[in-house]
Amino acid sequence: MDENIILVDWFSFTLHNSMTIEQVKDFLGLASGCDWLEKSGHYGYKQAHFCGGIWIMWDGFGDDMGVCVEMSGQGCRHFESFSCKSFAQLFEEVTADEEQFHITRLDVAYDDIDKSENGSGLLDIVKICKFAYFGRYISKFSKSHPEVDCDTDQDGRVTRAHSCYFGSPKSELRIRFYDKAQERGGLEYHWVRCELQLRRERALAFLKLKQSWGERFFGVLNNYMRFIVPSKTDTNRRRAPSPVWWEKFLLSVEKISLYTPKGVEYNLTKLERYLFNQAGNSIDTYIQCVGFQKFREMLKHRDSLLNANQQALIDEYKQINAEKLEEIRRKMPLGGLSR
Repeated sequence: MDENIILVDWFSFTLHNSMTIEQVKDFLGLASGCDWLEKSGHYGYKQAHFCGGIWIMWDGFGDDMGVCVEMSGQGCRHFESFSCKSFAQLFEEVTADEEQFHITRLDVAYDDIDKSENGSGLLDIVKICKFAYFGRYISKFSKSHPEVDCDTDQDGRVTRAHSCYFGSPKSELRIRFYDKAQERGGLEYHWVRCELQLRRERALAFLKLKQSWGERFFGVLNNYMRFIVPSKTDTNRRRAPSPVWWEKFLLSVEKISLYTPKGVEYNLTKLERYLFNQAGNSIDTYIQCVGFQKFREMLKHRDSLLNANQQALIDEYKQINAEKLEEIRRKMPLGGLSR
């Protein structure tokens, strides 16, 4: 089974100070490395700059709307790849001044990935939806029932499942489970995501916790809901034990000590999209004007240095290529691969 990770999958906040838009980009560590596009804003903002899933919006209809920064899942991966800051640094700066910065949303996801042959991971989306569908859970979401997207047969048995949401879409906390492999068009390996969607005060409180990311995730999840095996003799559902698969999952979450940025498998694709879709025309124009050799020389002598995320992407990609080459060597007959 692959090493499961916890990652940031959405982050948005407003800032109410005298920063210019260029200063906001610098604050994000994205003053360079992004080709910002002018867009129309949303949420009541008239103007916006957009790059790689990151929105910076201003000129709101209200005088006190300030500037809004929003990173979708793609934007979070773009931030990891191109910002000279880490999320840890950004969170520390945003939470240090609650008068100037107001967090509006934070999504924290646990990815259960298993690429082994016939791998089933820790979370079975059919089992999750079945327990929710038949009320085998206890939760603090008393005003709303879980939204279960699943297929059932004539006998009411869950045969196929897609997602299960606990909590209202407008609440300050929502928990969701969904089949990420299905969402990606039917991947050939197991990928189920458990995600916390936190808003405003709940998001701020989560970021201010001094525990590891795994302990924070585990604490919130375990505090708000758990699946149970109802007893036939004891009507007090609070005393009902949890199924073994749920206990194993919680233990795996708690052991994750650090937030782990997504690696080369995701970020290289995003990097290629940025290079060819956003910067491609500029690169092509420059090469046609001065030639490829001059372009390479300018890259080598540029002032800016690779940030830690970019260097990690290079190192990881080199390691993957080295492992692939070694695998080819092992499979080929002696002397079949020239040195």
